[in-house]
Amino acid sequence: MEHMSEDARVLIRGAKEVHADGHGAETFLPGTYLSFLEAAKRTGIRSDRQRYYDAIEELEYEGAIEWDPGARYARGNKHYLITQRGMRDLGSTGTSAGTVAIQDGQQTLFEG
Repeated sequence: MEHMSEDARVLIRGAKEVHADGHGAETFLPGTYLSFLEAAKRTGIRSDRQRYYDAIEELEYEGAIEWDPGARYARGNKHYLITQRGMRDLGSTGTSAGTVAIQDGQQTLFEG
């Protein structure tokens, strides 16, 4: 994330915090919906200004977020999801303890 603008870094971290407050940090995985409007309110970036849209565009360009194609008919702002790269850029592993346990169990099943 060192190559991203400060606004982009602040906005994606804010979106992670919004999600963690509502659902818990352990549920923040690739494919998680990000509430950028709420994150913008928290971080002081006005969502009606160009810097907000520039930060979103930069996050999308860098591959940290992606547009949710399942929400193509949703009204209002685009729906974005965190990607594996976005998780890595935030310093998250992208797996919860439960996911790791399942993966470890699957590894054992397929080794035999």
